[in-house]
Amino acid sequence: MPKVTVNDARGLIQSRGTGIQFQSTPYATIQTQNVSSGTITAPGVYTISSSIAAGAISTIMPLAAAVPGGVFVFRNLSADPNFLTGSAEAGGTKVFKSTITGSEPQSQGSKLVMFPGIGASVVLISDGFSYLAVANSGTLGFIQA
Repeated sequence: MPKVTVNDARGLIQSRGTGIQFQSTPYATIQTQNVSSGTITAPGVYTISSSIAAGAISTIMPLAAAVPGGVFVFRNLSADPNFLTGSAEAGGTKVFKSTITGSEPQSQGSKLVMFPGIGASVVLISDGFSYLAVANSGTLGFIQA
């Protein structure tokens, strides 16, 4: 089996030997993006800030089927509890689900709200059907459609 080297300039390079060597960072650099009411189109790290809009902000997620395996991180910098909304539900499958202790009042719903506001955050991953809440700070609320 040849040795494979991953290099930013040349990509994958095969040579004699065994194993894999990284000469570059094996992960993507993610830039934090501020969001306001509107639709998110790609996985990434997002902040929701009151400097963007006054009052609670409702941000629409892409279809979970469009970004399977996609990881989304949201941090609330606003005093308001802000909402994440799914762009569609199919066959009764709720857009957001969680097994995190303290998710009140439901563990799934059509909308996700981050409480108490400033400092609340959530990490979501798409399984191709729903967005699964895998970590959070603050409390997550789920609203049924």
